[in-house]
Amino acid sequence: MQLVQTGKQKVWGWPAVANFTLGGAATGFYLLGSVIVSLQDSALAGSPPFAFKLLAPLLIALGFLALTIEAGRPLRGHHLFRHISGSWISLECLAGAIFVPAAVIDWLFPHPVVWILAAVAAMALMISQGFIVYRARAVSAWNVPLMPLLFVTSGFSKGSGLVLLSVVLDDSAVGHPCAMIGLICVLLNLSVWFLYLSWSREATFREAIEALRRPNALIFTVGLGHLLPGILLLVILVAPGIGIDTGTGLWHTVVALAGVTMVAGGMSQKAGIILGAGYLRGIVLERSKGDARAANPAFPKVLC
Repeated sequence: MQLVQTGKQKVWGWPAVANFTLGGAATGFYLLGSVIVSLQDSALAGSPPFAFKLLAPLLIALGFLALTIEAGRPLRGHHLFRHISGSWISLECLAGAIFVPAAVIDWLFPHPVVWILAAVAAMALMISQGFIVYRARAVSAWNVPLMPLLFVTSGFSKGSGLVLLSVVLDDSAVGHPCAMIGLICVLLNLSVWFLYLSWSREATFREAIEALRRPNALIFTVGLGHLLPGILLLVILVAPGIGIDTGTGLWHTVVALAGVTMVAGGMSQKAGIILGAGYLRGIVLERSKGDARAANPAFPKVLC
């Protein structure tokens, strides 16, 4: 007897996609921006720290604001902090509550201790978002051990895309460290994405990710979101003079296109996972001879 039929989950929608997209992009942006500035790269050395020290907490705040629209009762949000030791959602909220003021204080009064606190909170938020999805046992396409790594690599890929956009907006040269970090991040995320799509041969998993394997989804997520920016960044690295030529608007357009497509590719991933592959497992009532539980129909069995 089938108690619950397989169907799409309806709890998380576009607000959750916005939170996961903005949270990963903001934390990756903050961490990578900090590394590049510490390397004294010419692309960001002359830029004010406003970009990654204030834009990142703003994006995270917007992500949490989107969740309040979906939750419906934002005034009860403080209850999320009651289960920090056993809930990844609570850990995400705690990490965000620490990161936002720490990043702002680090902008006003720069100090290594404050930056370390903000960086640890940023990394914790990025990882916790991946575990939130991974721990959703009822969804076959989410309950994959690769999910936290996928969220981390996606966050750094989107963050490096924002770094490239900040370079263009600041009218700075495209330094090789920016292009190299961006290329590494987008290739890592692409590799993990392919591993995810081929993770299991189980029928329920294959059916759940069918939408992610369709040609139009692959063209947008893989082609436009990963291969195109990867090629553009590779051109910047191998072509002499491109990284230091600030007088040519064409190359600023190339870098901006790479950054926009990297962010769009990350958002497409999150939307595909949450909305496209969010299928619930079917629950049936199974009776078998010799099974003590068969005498009591109150014991449902989840079929994977």
